[in-house]
Amino acid sequence: MEKYQDANQPIAARVEDLLSRMNLEQKVAQLQCSMAMGDDPAQMLAPFANGIGEVVSMATQNTVEGVIAFNRKVVETIMQNPLGIPPILHVEAITGAGCPGATIFPSAIGLGATFAPDTVREMAEIIRKQMLTAGYRQALSPVMDVARDPRWGRVGETYGEDPTLNAMMSVAFTKGLQSDDLRNGAVVTGKHFLGYAVSDGGLNMASHPLTPREVREVYAKPFQAAITEGGLQSIMNSYGTIDNDMIIQSREILTKLLREEMRFEGVVVSDYMSIDRLVHHRLARDFREAGVKALKAGLDVECPFPHGYTDLLVQAVRAGEVEEALVDRSVRRVLETKFKLGLFENPYPFADLLEEAYREPSHRAHSLKAARQSIVLLKNDGILPLAKTARKIAVLGPHADSIRLLYGCYTYPAGIEMRLGGTLEEDMAGMDVDGAMANAMPSMGSKIEKPPAMLGSEIIKEAPVVTETIRAMYGDITPTILAAIKAKVPNAQMVYAEGCEVAGCDHSKFAEAIEVAKQADLVILTLGGKYGWGNSCTIGEGIDCDDIGLTGIQEEFAQEITAVGKPTVLLHLDARPLSSVWAQKNINAILECWYPGITGGEAIADVIFGDYNPAGRMPMTALRNSGQVPIYAGQKMGNSYYGKKAATLNKYAEGSLAPLYYFGEGKSYTSFDYSGLQVDKNVSTGGTVNISFTVKNIGKVDGDEVAQLYIKDEQSSMLRPYKEFAGAKRIFLKAGESRQIRFTLKPSQFAFLNQDMKWVVEAGDMAVLVGTSSEDIRLLGSFHIDNCAEIDAPSRGFYALTE
Repeated sequence: MEKYQDANQPIAARVEDLLSRMNLEQKVAQLQCSMAMGDDPAQMLAPFANGIGEVVSMATQNTVEGVIAFNRKVVETIMQNPLGIPPILHVEAITGAGCPGATIFPSAIGLGATFAPDTVREMAEIIRKQMLTAGYRQALSPVMDVARDPRWGRVGETYGEDPTLNAMMSVAFTKGLQSDDLRNGAVVTGKHFLGYAVSDGGLNMASHPLTPREVREVYAKPFQAAITEGGLQSIMNSYGTIDNDMIIQSREILTKLLREEMRFEGVVVSDYMSIDRLVHHRLARDFREAGVKALKAGLDVECPFPHGYTDLLVQAVRAGEVEEALVDRSVRRVLETKFKLGLFENPYPFADLLEEAYREPSHRAHSLKAARQSIVLLKNDGILPLAKTARKIAVLGPHADSIRLLYGCYTYPAGIEMRLGGTLEEDMAGMDVDGAMANAMPSMGSKIEKPPAMLGSEIIKEAPVVTETIRAMYGDITPTILAAIKAKVPNAQMVYAEGCEVAGCDHSKFAEAIEVAKQADLVILTLGGKYGWGNSCTIGEGIDCDDIGLTGIQEEFAQEITAVGKPTVLLHLDARPLSSVWAQKNINAILECWYPGITGGEAIADVIFGDYNPAGRMPMTALRNSGQVPIYAGQKMGNSYYGKKAATLNKYAEGSLAPLYYFGEGKSYTSFDYSGLQVDKNVSTGGTVNISFTVKNIGKVDGDEVAQLYIKDEQSSMLRPYKEFAGAKRIFLKAGESRQIRFTLKPSQFAFLNQDMKWVVEAGDMAVLVGTSSEDIRLLGSFHIDNCAEIDAPSRGFYALTE
């Protein structure tokens, strides 16, 4: 047995032993990635006789058992390389493992709305088991981007606008998926480093207009928290540029900031086709130069196909254009990860976990818990909860009887649409795939159906084959909103009409829906978008919007329905918050439901009829219109709607500075009282501050409350947020019950970069604000930081700890 094959040897020794046995071609192979798809992966992986770093296994089998068998073939094929180095199979897993049979949770923006990191951690633990069972050992998740522009199509993949909330959720996901021992875990890949959600015009892949200070204080914070507190093992680059330097070639970002300042030690993988963009943007003459630039910057693995990290890189090393030591540096990181995962001992799917991972009822129950917790009650004039008495209910709108529209992007159902709807084939056509791999790709032409009917602009109707396939796979386990409501009130007379599409200007279904509304006692109206890939969606990757309101003619449809005069409940399902001033003024009750996942219909019905008291909170400020971009709770003194509280001339000639709904906002079917705030009066920069108060449910209904903590720096040398979200605690209280909540935080949580770009904590007074949202503050207090000090940024506080 060679040293690298001996599990009893230290990982560092195993890495060095294996590296010493590798020739340059074998080393470069560990920096490569390839897709594997079709019935037999061997043909597509044939070019990788020297092994491979990672594989994108895109198994098209309709059962997890089929995926297990496929992934085993992938591993067996790659393991034939001379040194027997196993591959890492990666998959998307932001709200569930991307394979059939896996539990699907709410979209990330909905998870952000839970304000419950424990829920996210338990979700990630379930995802981990299901990934391992199928053979996936790396998740290209979660999205740690701080998203403050609802025009951007990927906002629903994020946890929202606040760096502290993102840090809380990112750490929870990382700990849950990686576990305490990577041999029984999966590598988490935080993305997209860095500033991806901040782009010119809200457009995907555009430049990031950020300053070095903002990059570090705001946008790097969730990544740093996951590195420091979660042991984050992998990071993916952003497609964009900062200060005109594309991140894929930026040593400033990928090495100086990420590794030297933030002390990240794991593997950096490229977002798909990132090296290609260096050529397309005329930053490199060809793929050889592009590969050299990326390697020097700090990129380790090129995904999803090798274009720069090929024989071209081998040639560049031998020509003296780049040192082999840089190749070795990246190979060490890849090999170390594989040893940590225990792949040299067991590279195959954990098929023995199948029953535990995929048949356990508690997994579905946790999905229901997360979906319930994600729902935000934005408005209620007293109509909710609905009584379960017999009546005639009109259930209207495009989302009411759709399974697909309960799911967001980067879920298996969205992937089905990408494959069967033609998007995947179109994407492949633009990937400049090498000949051998292109020939091995399966033809999907016989399965693809592209309906000619246009909904509006470039948006087309969902292909019937997509609808039928998703209903066949998920119909028995995913009740639609309509079906869930029928199950909740079986004696009520339920009438359904679609009324309109998610996009377009087809008014032909209005008349039927209006007539149905006239005959009903009340109306449940479902509106929103469609989240995914391709031109049948209204939001998603590469699907950005200059209008953040309801798409198509949905607002007009809502106006026609409410004109009938019946009490109306609006269910909004989208990846961005509702931005409709008209709806806020004219609808009786509004629930923000996001894309709630496999149990979404049940969760919504539970909330509507009072079997669950909603307590979701807005993870992102809801704007009145796109002209308010950017507006968020953590804005600096004198900016946006905080301007009314300071000496400033900030205002719009027409329109309001205030948002439609505030960060942290959300109503309940009960009421809560806050009292007894106690705060430590003085603290040193290296100490901790203890904050406590009591919350009491003073209503008649049991329910959750989300107590939120905000801090305001009363005097600082640099411009700071008017108030800064510091942490939250979600608790359950029975009617009449009270509970003391305790927060502990470090003053270093509020460190910032001074004029010399040094991380400092300044002496002075800090205001403590406790409330139910960023705007509804119930208790006020303060503490004093006694001394100034420079601090070690990676080990600073990131969010308040709670008991």
